Amino acid sequence: MKTVIFVFVVFTSLLNAQVLRATYEVSYGIFQTMGIADARFETHEDDTYAIRIEARTTGVAKFLSNNRTEMYESRGKIINGKLVPDTYTKIRKTNSDKITKIYTFDHLKKTVFKEIQDQGKTHKEINDFYAGEDILTLFFNVKHYMKFRQNQLLYAIGANKENGRIDVIFPKGDVVSKMKKELGTEEGNFVKVILNDRIFSSANGELLINLNEEGLCEKAILEDVLLFGDIIGKRVK
Repeated sequence: MKTVIFVFVVFTSLLNAQVLRATYEVSYGIFQTMGIADARFETHEDDTYAIRIEARTTGVAKFLSNNRTEMYESRGKIINGKLVPDTYTKIRKTNSDKITKIYTFDHLKKTVFKEIQDQGKTHKEINDFYAGEDILTLFFNVKHYMKFRQNQLLYAIGANKENGRIDVIFPKGDVVSKMKKELGTEEGNFVKVILNDRIFSSANGELLINLNEEGLCEKAILEDVLLFGDIIGKRVK
């Protein structure tokens, strides 16, 4: 299980509601449902926000991963309608270990500090690159890019380790028709996201995403995964 497997299924625009919740199932070839992700997004009166995703493996995947669970959390401020993170946290747990990574943003100095907690030891360092968003806030901020439907080259902490690059593509013409067929719907908005990372040995980590009229992800596909075909994330409530 990789970070982005459960992150991409909550690719969504920022809504006006105080609290937004959604649950997704992720299926993978012969494994069928390999995991469940519960997402929660909330805003506060002091113009701060919190995003939290809790993901857990199920069935065969749970057994093969030693009961692996993951938690992702972003906290920060809302500035001119956009989410600006102060901290981004990832916790990965199995039956035998627990690793916590905490990223702290200094936007003025364009620096991200990383703290790693593993087996009772703490290591602190400066992250290899700076990005103004983490992977959660980037996906929630996508409404700002959708207004003009222009392709975007973006960077986020929590994306690929080399430089955090993510390409957001708004397809047109025959490409949209193909995406509609693959995603099994004619309704909503369609976006392609390239993670530039070999997630589960996929070529570039290419995601096909269907957003409903409210901007909430209904279904997403990670294409061409080695041996098993596609990984599919689908909203169940």
